[in-house]
Amino acid sequence: MDNKEISEMICIDELMAAWKEAFPEGWHFNHDGVISKENWDSSGKRVLFVLKETNKAKQNVVTAINRAIDVKKSGWWRGQVLRRVGRWAYGIQNYDGVVPPFKDAKLNEKNAIKNIAYINIRKTSGSATTNKKAFDTHASEFATFVRRQVELIKPDVVVLCGTYSQVKRYIFPEIKKVSERVHVHEGVVFINAFHPAARKKSAILYHQVLDNYHAYKNL
Repeated sequence: MDNKEISEMICIDELMAAWKEAFPEGWHFNHDGVISKENWDSSGKRVLFVLKETNKAKQNVVTAINRAIDVKKSGWWRGQVLRRVGRWAYGIQNYDGVVPPFKDAKLNEKNAIKNIAYINIRKTSGSATTNKKAFDTHASEFATFVRRQVELIKPDVVVLCGTYSQVKRYIFPEIKKVSERVHVHEGVVFINAFHPAARKKSAILYHQVLDNYHAYKNL
């Protein structure tokens, strides 16, 4: 399948099936995307998070996150990634000219997850530490698939969670920097953020995302 065929697909399920078919034999394909279509369609601000890969897990990411929302002791909540994503999502979704307090974002992190889309560039399991060379090669090879997935999801805001380099180089090279850590392409805002597992205080990462979004909105 050539890039033109991929870029013209209009059905997300068809895209994912073709993507899975393009994977090397024996590779597990981790489906991901919109967490709740009902919530996404009714959201006033649709926020997509673009991460690298799952750590060892072989699973449908959408199913796993939906389960995590309902299960109090889910493994997804023991780590930092999904909790921090939920806080960033709450902040962006509820931004009204003022950055919502971090404490409010912490209280509402789980509910905010229902309204997001969550994808990995590399849709197979990796390890605790991403091999940059192998990941870059994969991002380059499957860039057309990733781009079309983003286009079909139709976000208003895309948070690049440690994936700015690959997205700028291979997937959306035409994104244009308009302010510190913020790029725009065809009306979609791209925020260059640290990976949510970064060894920094949660409040610092929250304000990195929200303060830069606030600065952009006040240009």
